[in-house]
Amino acid sequence: MLERATAAGVAGMAVCGTSPSDWAQVFQCSEAGSTGGLAVFQGLEVSPQIYLGIGLHPWFVPADGGINSKEWKDSFQTLEACLAEDKTEAAMLWLGETGLDFSERFTNRIEQEECFAAHLDLARELDRTVTVHCVQAWGRMVEILREHPAPNVMLHAYSGSEELIPELIKLNGWFSFGEAVMNPKAKRARAAVIAVPDDRLLIETDSDGEPGKLIDVARAVAELRGVPVEEIAELTFNNAQTLFVSAVESFNHGIH
Repeated sequence: MLERATAAGVAGMAVCGTSPSDWAQVFQCSEAGSTGGLAVFQGLEVSPQIYLGIGLHPWFVPADGGINSKEWKDSFQTLEACLAEDKTEAAMLWLGETGLDFSERFTNRIEQEECFAAHLDLARELDRTVTVHCVQAWGRMVEILREHPAPNVMLHAYSGSEELIPELIKLNGWFSFGEAVMNPKAKRARAAVIAVPDDRLLIETDSDGEPGKLIDVARAVAELRGVPVEEIAELTFNNAQTLFVSAVESFNHGIH
């Protein structure tokens, strides 16, 4: 996959853990070789840089009353310990994925909210970016972001309305769009990607997507915004640099 991504011109990737069960895999990314918190995979002539984060996804926060109802708090303490011990050789530079998912199949809304707020507070304490998943919970999401402000909030696979964008920008929001913008039926995402200001726009492929498909997302975004694909590629690359590489520099400055 890394070779295919490199061949497609992908220079960097954001890799996040969503529960303790996959944090070890994130740590392995850093163990493959890192400099200043940017993991660089060996064996490739030109390797994509990997920006690392860990968090508790709302899908994996047990509902209160279950036998594991306190488990998320124990896991969050482990997350805090990982970040407290974080050094240059394995820098978890951001928190997430966290957030809210109020789809009908989930009964853990209160626990999701508590866990999300805890991530935001820790992000503020450590001056880290937080990556957020939100489904059918935009009103409550905004309320919690107001109550628990964070330095930077990357809204992964943004599915909110274009009208909500100005308010989320005030709350330090950045907006990332994936393959949904390639679907003509995804009218909400396609409208939103047009409305996001240049300096807050990001693109992604998500966990099931090949990183090399990023260029396809870029082409779709460029077509919707009426600009050359090269402009979108440069713009989103620079924004990712601002969001992640500046975190590396800040992190390194803080530990030396």
